[in-house]
Amino acid sequence: MKRISLAVMAVLANTAITSAQAEEQITALSPTESLATMQIQDGYKMELVAHEPMVEEPVLLSFDGKGRMYVAEMLTYMQDIDGTGQMKPVSRIKRLEDTDNDGVMDKATVFADKLLLPRMILPLQDGKILARETNTFDLLLLEDTDGDGVADKRTTVYKGGKRGGNLEHQPSGLIWGIDNWLYVTYTNRRYRVEGDKVISENIRYGGGQWGLAQDAVGRLYYSTAGAEKPVFNFQYPSVYGAIPINGETAPGFNEVFPIETIPDVQGGKPRLRDDNTLNHFTGVAGQSIYLGDKLPDLIGDYILPEPVGNLIRRAKVTRDNGYSVISHPYQAEKSEFIASTDSSFRPVWSETGPDGTLYIVDMYRGIIQEGNWTREGSYLREVIKKHGLDKIIGGGRIYRVSKPGVELGEKPNLYAQSAEQLVEYLAHDNQWWRINAQKLLVLNQDKSVVPALKSVLFNHKNPLARLHALWTLEGLNSVDLALLAKAFADDDHNVQVAAVRISERLFTDKDQSIVKIWRDLLNQADIELTQQLLLSIYYVNASDSTRAQFVEVANKKYPGHIGVNAIVKSMEYQIKEQRAQAKLAKGNKALAESMQRGKRHFESLCADCHGQDGKGTPAGTGLLAPSFADNARVNGDLSILGRIAMQGLVGEIEGKNYLGVSMMSLASHDDQYIADVLTYIRNSFGNKAEAVRPEQIAQIRQLETRKTAWTLDELNAQFAQKLTNKKQWKFSASHNPKNFAALIDGKKDWRRWTSGVNQDIGMWLQVELPQVYQISRIDMDCRKFNWQCAKAFDLEFSIDGNNWTKVDSKIKFAKSYQMQTLGQQAKYVRFVLTNGSSQQPWSMTELDIIGTPVN
Repeated sequence: MKRISLAVMAVLANTAITSAQAEEQITALSPTESLATMQIQDGYKMELVAHEPMVEEPVLLSFDGKGRMYVAEMLTYMQDIDGTGQMKPVSRIKRLEDTDNDGVMDKATVFADKLLLPRMILPLQDGKILARETNTFDLLLLEDTDGDGVADKRTTVYKGGKRGGNLEHQPSGLIWGIDNWLYVTYTNRRYRVEGDKVISENIRYGGGQWGLAQDAVGRLYYSTAGAEKPVFNFQYPSVYGAIPINGETAPGFNEVFPIETIPDVQGGKPRLRDDNTLNHFTGVAGQSIYLGDKLPDLIGDYILPEPVGNLIRRAKVTRDNGYSVISHPYQAEKSEFIASTDSSFRPVWSETGPDGTLYIVDMYRGIIQEGNWTREGSYLREVIKKHGLDKIIGGGRIYRVSKPGVELGEKPNLYAQSAEQLVEYLAHDNQWWRINAQKLLVLNQDKSVVPALKSVLFNHKNPLARLHALWTLEGLNSVDLALLAKAFADDDHNVQVAAVRISERLFTDKDQSIVKIWRDLLNQADIELTQQLLLSIYYVNASDSTRAQFVEVANKKYPGHIGVNAIVKSMEYQIKEQRAQAKLAKGNKALAESMQRGKRHFESLCADCHGQDGKGTPAGTGLLAPSFADNARVNGDLSILGRIAMQGLVGEIEGKNYLGVSMMSLASHDDQYIADVLTYIRNSFGNKAEAVRPEQIAQIRQLETRKTAWTLDELNAQFAQKLTNKKQWKFSASHNPKNFAALIDGKKDWRRWTSGVNQDIGMWLQVELPQVYQISRIDMDCRKFNWQCAKAFDLEFSIDGNNWTKVDSKIKFAKSYQMQTLGQQAKYVRFVLTNGSSQQPWSMTELDIIGTPVN
C-alpha cells in the first residue's frame, strides 16, 4: 500500500472542500428560467412584464392616470456583503410604458435620477409624482413640464427634516387613502395635498414597515418584518390608533411553506425546519388587497410577498359581525399561492393594476437583508458567503398574475377625461379606476361636478360608487350637515360609517350638537356603525360622561362584543396616557416634551415587538421581545441600556430566547431621538428613572467603537461589576482626611466619613483606584445622615491625577446619588462641592464604583 504525504492529503482535502463549496454557490437564473421555477395555485399564471436591464433593483411600482408604470430602483442597496456605498445618491425612478399594447413594457425612461434610495411614489396629475427618498421626512414633487418623460423640475413641497434609522426601518407607503389623506408607515403622521403644497397632521398610530395596503372601504393593513408580523391593525381606520382584536389572524397563519432551502434568514436556526425551509413569516413586505375586476375569486384577498421565503401569500379576509379574520386558504395543503425554488426570487411589492390584474415586483437578488444584519460574526454572513449570495446583484423582474384566457382591461387615459367622465369612473368595477378618478377630482378641485357627485351619492345602486362620491365631496369641501343627514340614512353601513367620520369636524368646544345626532344614530345602528360611533365619540374628546353613555348603549346592544370591548380598551388607554402626559407637563415641561417625542418614536419603531403597553408582543407561546414593565435593566445603568440602543442586543436574556431574535442598533438615529425614546421607556410601564440627556448618548457614541451587537453576558461582564478591591483604594480630602474606612465597609449605617466643618464651595473628596477602570456608575450613600448630604457637587475623572474632566453634576439635594458615568475611563475619582449654603458638614456613609479594569 502506497503512502500519501500529508501535504498531498491536505491539497486533496482542500480541493474537496473547495469543490463542495463551489457546488453550493448559486448563480442567477434568466427571467424565463426563474419563471419556470414558480409554483402557482388554482390555475393562475405569471407573466413577465419587464426585467433587467430595463429595470434594476426595483423595490416598488405605481401606475399613473395613463397606465404608465413608475418604478423605484434602489441601485446602491447591498451591492456587496457590507453594503458599501449604499448611501450614495445615484438611485432613480423609471417610467415604463407598453407602447404596442401587448402587455409587455417596451419603453423605459429615467424619470428622475441622482436620488438616495427612493422609497415612495405617488402619481398625481399628468407628469407629476410625489416621492420620498431615504433618510428624510421631506416630500419631493417631481414634474415633467415639457412632456419628454423626464422630470425637469424638483420641488420640496413638504419639509419634514432629516430621518435617521436603518433604511429597512424607515417609512414606506404614501398611498392615497379613500379619505383623501396620504398614509405612510413608521410615523404617526398623515399628509394631504392642498394646491401646490402638502400639509400634515398627527394621527394616533404610526407602525408597519415596507408597504401598506388599503381595502375597498379604506381600512389599512400593516405588516412588519422586524417584528415578523404579517398583518395587523386592520380592523378600523388607523387614525384612531392601534386596536387589535384577539384571534384576528386564524391559528397557524404565521407559518409559511416555502419550497426553497437556502437558510438565509436573519433569525437563524430557530426560524428553520429540519429541511432548512423557513417556518414563519420574517421578511414580509409590499402587501396589497387585490381589488381588480379580472380575477373575481381573488377580490378582497390580502396579498403578501415574503422575499426571504421566496413566496407570496394569498390570504382570505372575512369580515363578519363587525370585525375581520384573516386566514390561509392553502394551510391544510401546506403550500403557498406562489412559491419558487429560485433563491434569488425576492418579491417585495404587489399592486392591483389598471388592467384589472395583479402585479408583483421581484427585486431579484442574492442578499435581501440589509447590512446591519450581515456583519462579521453574524449567522447571515456565513450563509451569504457559503452560497455566494453577494454576487447576485443588478437584477429585477416585474410580473403580472392572471389566468389563461383573461382579457386585460383597457389602458386608461384619465388625464384626458373631463370631470364629468371621472365621476362616472367612481362606479368602475376595478378599484384602481375608482380611487384614481377620486384622486384627480380632488386634486383638480373642479366643483362644477358637485351636483353630479351628489346624484351618485343619493341615487346610484352601487354602494362603492356612493362611498367614493361622498369622500370626493369631502375632498372638494362640499359637505354640509344636510348632505351628511342623507348619508346617515344610506342603506349601506360603509357609507354611514364614512358620513360619521366626516361629521367629526362638526364637533367643536362651542358646538357639540352633532353628538345628539350620533346618539340617535346609535340607537338604531348595526355593529359596524355602532363601532364607528364609539371611535368618533372618543376621537373628538367628548366629556367622560358622554363617552360613558355611548359605551353603555353599545354594550346593551352588543353585550360582550369583541370589537366594542377592543375599542373601549384602546381608547381608554389612550386617554389615560394623554392625561398622564398633561400632568407631567405641568411639573416638568422639558421632561414632558421628551416623553411625548419618545412616545411617538416608541409607537412607530418599538411597539410592534415590545407591545403598545410595553409588555412584549405575544407570539405563539412566548413573546417577540422582552417586557419593559418594571424592568430593572430599563431602570438601571445607562452604560448598559445606552449600548443596547447604540449597538443592539442578541442572544438569550435571563435564559429566554425571544422570537424577535435581536434588538437592532439605533445608532443611525440622532442623539435626541435615542435619548427621548429611552426616557420614555424609563418612565412608562411602571418604570421610574432619570431622564436620558442627548449629551449622554453622544458620550456613549464617542466612547464605544464596537460595531457588533452585544450579548447580555458581555454587557454584564463589562458594565455591571461592582469593584470589590476597596481595601486598595486610596482616599484623600480637602478637609478631615481620615475615617475613610466607613466608606468601604459595605454597611451603610451610622459609620461615616465627614468633612468635620460646614460644606463650602470647592470642598473635595478623592479616590485613587489601583489602576485605570472603565467606570459605568458610581453610587454615593448618606441616608443615615441625610441632613448632611452634599447639596450640590461635580463628579470629576482623571487618568493621571492632574488633568481632570467633569463627567456628571448633581445640583438637586438627595439622600443618595447614582451617577451614570457611561463607561468613561479613570484612575482618580473626585467629588467637588458646588454649593456652600448648607450649615452642616458633608457626610457620606458608603461609596460604590461599578466598572471593569482597562488592560
